Amino acid sequence: MNWGYISAFWTTVVMNCVQPVNWQACLPVHEWLIPAAHDYIRFREGIYASEKRALEQFRLDGGRTKPE
Repeated sequence: MNWGYISAFWTTVVMNCVQPVNWQACLPVHEWLIPAAHDYIRFREGIYASEKRALEQFRLDGGRTKPE
């Protein structure tokens, strides 16, 4: 994991959720942390990776060879 992501998470999430005025928005962690983690995983996988896998299934060779 990149230190830039950790630093950005710390400064935007942790430091803002420490303030009592933001507790109501930060408290339902399941509403924002799990979707954010899912988005991060999909981003790390690559842009349009799932679409690429789906299209490779429709190739005549089943996606076993690399396109030229």
